[in-house]
Amino acid sequence: MSGEPRPPTSDLSTPSRFWRRLGAEHTDALDRHGMERVKRTQALRYFTWRWRPGKLARSEQLRFLVRHSHASDWRAALRLPWGASGPEWDGVEWSGSERRAYVLAVRLLWCYALRHGDPVVIALDEPTLGAPLPVRLGGQLISQDLANSALEVTAIVRALGDHQPTRIVEIGAGYGRSAYALLHRFPNARYTVVDIEPAASISRWYLSTLFPGRVEVIDPSAAGALSAGGFDLGLSISSLQEMRADQIDGYLSLLDRVCAGGTVYLKQWAEWHNPDDDTVARLADYPIPARWQLRFTGRCPVQTHFTQAAWVVPAAEPGAWRAK
Repeated sequence: MSGEPRPPTSDLSTPSRFWRRLGAEHTDALDRHGMERVKRTQALRYFTWRWRPGKLARSEQLRFLVRHSHASDWRAALRLPWGASGPEWDGVEWSGSERRAYVLAVRLLWCYALRHGDPVVIALDEPTLGAPLPVRLGGQLISQDLANSALEVTAIVRALGDHQPTRIVEIGAGYGRSAYALLHRFPNARYTVVDIEPAASISRWYLSTLFPGRVEVIDPSAAGALSAGGFDLGLSISSLQEMRADQIDGYLSLLDRVCAGGTVYLKQWAEWHNPDDDTVARLADYPIPARWQLRFTGRCPVQTHFTQAAWVVPAAEPGAWRAK
């Protein structure tokens, strides 16, 4: 029946070929650099973007920011000091021009997020845990991760309406940037991350340090034990497209079950080719459960090759779902 949650359809504990390869690379990076520098290593392979001067013109994010930046944004972004040198950059093997390009882009993004991002999130300082790149604006330690999270939280709040979630589940949290923003935005919420290694260990370290007692991180093999209807917000940001088609369906089934009576937010590449598994994932073709009620969908600001969408998931009839 379309009004009932769907049973699981995939073994979620076996990563795609793409994530097996990437996980091995991330594990190697952790062995070499440790957790303490995660925002300068693994984060650059999650959602922290690196801008090289010779490739700026080809960046859809920079083109968006150029079109949407005000004169005051440029004045703020170009304000000295750049802070693109000195001991805080030790170990970052970028040229001076690449550092300056990075500082400029992050400042422009921050100025955009100041106007369009969630005010609670954009007022936060980037945590020094994980050694973020030292970009400042007006004395505030800023980052593109925090700016992007502020924009995403704006969309999530729009989807939630007046509801204040108390239980949040995220599929694939990276090092925990979204959780950091949402746990500040909803201070009474508890957070569950479903992820594979080594990201699971990274986010467990990061989030338990910043929010002791409010976060649990579980392996996908344990996701079946999550309570039906136990979460009022579920999200996945740039993680589903890197999975096999059966896994995408499996995670949507999981969200359908555990977020029954709540809200789901997705932000994924509109279309992305997974080279290791030789699959193409299009968000428009995801097997969204028919019972979900669309709140909104559209191309994302800044990352215009991404689409974001949110749905209300109707509550299930008592006993409608049972594991198979």
